[in-house]
Amino acid sequence: MTTQSDGIRPRARTAFTRREVMKTFGLSALLIHPVLRSMAYAAPTPFETAPRYVLFFKGGSFYPARTNPVSLASLGGTPIAPLQPHAADLVLFRNMNIHGGSPKSEGYTEEHAAGVIGCTTGNSYKYAGNDSYFAYTDNESIDVRIARSYAERADLREVPLASLHIGGGAHSDADQVGVGNRFISFRNRQRGDTRHGNAIEPIQDAGQVYDTLMRVAAASCNAHSNQPGHDKAQMATALTRRASVVDFILADIKDAKRRYGMDSEHARKLDGMLDGWSQTEKSVHRRADASAASSTQRAASCPTATRPSGNGANTYSLDKLSPVHDQMIALIKLAFETDLTRVAAFTLSGGSSGQTWPSRGIHAAHHQLEHSGNIDALVTIDTYYAEKFAGLLAALKSIDDGGGRTALYNSSVLLGMECWSNSASGHYLTNIPFVFAGQGGGRFKTGRIVDANGRNNNDLHVSCLNAAGIDIKTFGLPSLCKGPIL
Repeated sequence: MTTQSDGIRPRARTAFTRREVMKTFGLSALLIHPVLRSMAYAAPTPFETAPRYVLFFKGGSFYPARTNPVSLASLGGTPIAPLQPHAADLVLFRNMNIHGGSPKSEGYTEEHAAGVIGCTTGNSYKYAGNDSYFAYTDNESIDVRIARSYAERADLREVPLASLHIGGGAHSDADQVGVGNRFISFRNRQRGDTRHGNAIEPIQDAGQVYDTLMRVAAASCNAHSNQPGHDKAQMATALTRRASVVDFILADIKDAKRRYGMDSEHARKLDGMLDGWSQTEKSVHRRADASAASSTQRAASCPTATRPSGNGANTYSLDKLSPVHDQMIALIKLAFETDLTRVAAFTLSGGSSGQTWPSRGIHAAHHQLEHSGNIDALVTIDTYYAEKFAGLLAALKSIDDGGGRTALYNSSVLLGMECWSNSASGHYLTNIPFVFAGQGGGRFKTGRIVDANGRNNNDLHVSCLNAAGIDIKTFGLPSLCKGPIL
């Protein structure tokens, strides 16, 4: 007979969803749920008809002529070489256009606005001035459309956040002129909106994103949790007071052992995970203290378990933005791991990107590199975005959704981008090498290159919408749609 921990008797096997564990134990579910799964207590969370969706946006398209591998097995020498370990989970598109290769706007036309708004909405747009920095749209973006549909579904009613909109260096190279190239997420225009009133500003302070997730997680807990309930002031005070996540969940761990009747083997497993987390947190604090004592040392990145401090606002150097981007990826993982949301939009840079990469010898703005025809530098800076996309995919792969599936399998992830240029003479909306990742809950076949033959990114959006249970044949301008391409 199996001995019991703390005199606890095993309870009858009852399957608990991740959401149910979250409601009772809050963020402690991060530790408890994997153990429950190994004990065959955890019920799978269905993602087949409601996969996660991520819109991961970079300014400036990958240079098409250099993003043209023979197969996904040979990405070396391309700007997407960092994605090689994830080749089996990718679809690379060739010959895919935005707006049919030319701007679709009312009035003045310019390819940067067409690229940004066309990539995310597939629809027309307007201008308040004579440049892309003054562009705006009345139409919703793909991430908002999926989030709106999920929010209306009874089976997803307990997912607390409709969507997460975050960024790091989410700017154009001329925000001081106008913000038209800054936004990627839009809701449908409502009466009384200002020009950009339907645009969703990405949160660029990682600590603010973290606080939002903590409050949502705490508010999702029921009366059985040791976390404060609906008093927001009390909740904020408690979250601030409990600086250590380990201290924060000790009572929940003890309660979980009692509630689920863990035998000694599984109780030891949970204690081991808890101790490992505690040691990691202590190590991070020690490194952070040592770094603070020496201005010559780089500050250690904080894990998701500790409130991050990165802020990408008004920042253009990728050297400074890299830890912010990493923290945001960790927060997406946290939000998905605890099922706080199914939709995220992550702006690494706005259109007409002004970002630089000094440590790699790139001091000119990304946008300037395009117009100077510096292709080698463009390929170099684009490897940065591919590296971060690879980091996101690795994070999603590390989430166990049960049934042998990972969060990446249960997601639709789009690496979106705008127009490209290789000279001072113009921009191009043709042959955009969009990258898609994930199987959409089993809907998509990956590990391949797809020749779009001039079809538009609208058809890729339709594929993602269909995977999300939205039965439509067009998205954005109907004239640009031929149906799902995946």
